[in-house]
Amino acid sequence: MGKSTVAKLLATQLGLQYLDTGATYRALAYAALVRGIDPSDERHLVPLARSLQLTLHWSATKGLAVMLNGRDVSRQIRTEQVTEAAAIVAHHPRVRAALVRLQRRLAGDGHLVVEGRDTGSVVFPHAPYKFFLTANATVRATRRHMELAQLHGRTPSVTVIAKQLRERDQRDRIRKAGPLVKPPGAVAVDTSRMQAAEVVQQMLQHLALPARRPSRQGRTCGPDCQ
Repeated sequence: MGKSTVAKLLATQLGLQYLDTGATYRALAYAALVRGIDPSDERHLVPLARSLQLTLHWSATKGLAVMLNGRDVSRQIRTEQVTEAAAIVAHHPRVRAALVRLQRRLAGDGHLVVEGRDTGSVVFPHAPYKFFLTANATVRATRRHMELAQLHGRTPSVTVIAKQLRERDQRDRIRKAGPLVKPPGAVAVDTSRMQAAEVVQQMLQHLALPARRPSRQGRTCGPDCQ
């Protein structure tokens, strides 16, 4: 159980749409790897980010479908290779600027639950409700290990994943563009000893809103939606 699980469950409980901003970085990283572009090559990544034909479709029953150039890459963008590449891609200021614009277009009218490392600080700094979820490294690594095992069968050890998570967190905290910080006004929730449903219930208490029946229709939005 990580922030993605919680965000999806919260969206379902509230009957809202869900947007994973991290999927945009993963999709760009995947597109770059397919084209042989080095994740550290900002000069070539920027035009690729600006031209990214990305569509996200969320359904409470089917999950999040990530369509890149009309092709479903939902599983491909969750590999460790893409995860590491996305962490490097995310450090380029001009790449982040291009993807933030894309993320805001994908959000449409704004009635949704958005997940991401700079969602409350950069992408939607004026969002009425913000949560900053934390958990200790071992718990996060164990959750990630289980996620990868379900998706791909084979996965690095919990120790290796924990090391990767610590390194990624450090890189994200010190980057100049969109660093990993607790946004002003965000409610911090330590999920280390909580199940996803417990986290969501705590979030709902802060929202002071009744849970709604989940929408049966997902929402598809491409780069040009407003």
